Amino acid sequence: MVSLPADKTDFIGLEAKVHLATGGEPPLLRAHRKSFELFAAHKAEGMDGYRSHWAIVDTVREKLASMIGLDSGDIALVGNASEAIARVISSIAWQAGDNVVVSELDYASGRFGLANLRNLGVELRLVAADRWTIDETAIVAACDARTRLVYISQVNALTGQHLNVKTLGDALEGSPTALLNDASHALGVVPVAGQYCDFVASCCYKFVLGIHEGILAWNQHRRPDFTPSGVGWHAAESGAAPDTFERKPDAQRAEYGNAGHLGAYLLDTSLDYLASYGIDAIASHARSLSQRLVDGFTSMDLDILSPTNPEQRAGNAAFHCRDPETIVRQAAADGILVWGDNNRIRASAHLFTTQSDVDLFLERLPSYLQSA
Repeated sequence: MVSLPADKTDFIGLEAKVHLATGGEPPLLRAHRKSFELFAAHKAEGMDGYRSHWAIVDTVREKLASMIGLDSGDIALVGNASEAIARVISSIAWQAGDNVVVSELDYASGRFGLANLRNLGVELRLVAADRWTIDETAIVAACDARTRLVYISQVNALTGQHLNVKTLGDALEGSPTALLNDASHALGVVPVAGQYCDFVASCCYKFVLGIHEGILAWNQHRRPDFTPSGVGWHAAESGAAPDTFERKPDAQRAEYGNAGHLGAYLLDTSLDYLASYGIDAIASHARSLSQRLVDGFTSMDLDILSPTNPEQRAGNAAFHCRDPETIVRQAAADGILVWGDNNRIRASAHLFTTQSDVDLFLERLPSYLQSA
């Protein structure tokens, strides 16, 4: 394995810049230029090139499966994480009186998708947080025999809290309740234990260093039945009659048409790059720096959203503030990129983040706070 931190020259646009905004948008790799050129060369080769596109997609399925702890047949490439979440919700035969469970602090794609089920007579159970902390036992306690789906983010986008997916998965295993894990802020920076989930959704443009596309992983061993409401030419095979079809037996039934071929080429390169460092080493590196951020926020007596226990965090550390846009703007003027919305500032550490990056932001932060 290569030692951390990663060399900033491996990335496009990181020169003379402190980038603490991976939870929103990270830079691409310089190696992605070769990935694009290979995609473009294959695209000019007609049917042979098209076959090459799908070969790369299949390679990416295998690498993602290894990263998520599932099989390659469990992996679908879709438009984005919200689309993956909608695929799962659409696959359930909802009945009036069913219910769904989600934390009040969780991401809008899950909350909105589940709230929309009220039109079908499905109860939305919003689990209250303990201030900024989501309690896994409270999520489980909110479930009963009519709970069909629990949506959680392995790493909460607002606070950076890293939830214990195994605790949730073990508690729900064998029940009528499916566990949908949104790993958008986990994949690429901490291990994702897909074997404890029924479904895993993720975007590709954050810590996994891809572009704006999505992943849907279906754990067929844990949840054998998954039939999305939609279908397309790629999701099925023709039946005996022109108006009949059979859905594909694996997760490709969620890919209604072409997967994002260009995105797959870029993701193939990203996954190799991440693997060269090892996910455990990346997680240790990111957590140590997010701890440094939390310690700095604590010393400034800020209203910290993130847990103090490093095992309950991944790469994100956040604090509450009234005017995040001003802080983002002032930091950017100093060449420091952070993310600010929802009345909070989020700073993200990834494999290219250095201790000096974090220290510079903490050094400048008091002056930003005075203006915000």
